[in-house]
Amino acid sequence: KERADIHKVTQNWNTNFDFQKQMVYEKNVVIITDPNLNIVFASSNIYQLNGYTPEEVIGKTPKLFQGENTCTKTSKRIRMAIDKRQPFSERILNYKKNKEVYYCTINGYPVFNQKGDLVNYLAFETAA
Repeated sequence: KERADIHKVTQNWNTNFDFQKQMVYEKNVVIITDPNLNIVFASSNIYQLNGYTPEEVIGKTPKLFQGENTCTKTSKRIRMAIDKRQPFSERILNYKKNKEVYYCTINGYPVFNQKGDLVNYLAFETAA
């Protein structure tokens, strides 16, 4: 089912990420947003990372996971990379659904279609 969901989202991408490797072997959570950073896909293993189900995060932005002790400098570095449409790798303090804190490593990538238009942002996330 996840493979079919990922295929629906990624069929117009001009890239070839190995999602099975990222989710199964690397144990990463996969989050895909639209260009406005609204979450359009979250792998089911997001629940183990932060207590949210994919259905709870679809349509929201990743700011949902941030809170009062999330480092604003780190958030700004991520935002600058996104604005410049560049990949990034950051470790950030996030919040679980039950408000517990956890550190998360995020490897983020802008994704373009065959025409070079920005279509999504892709993040591989894991507990740090």
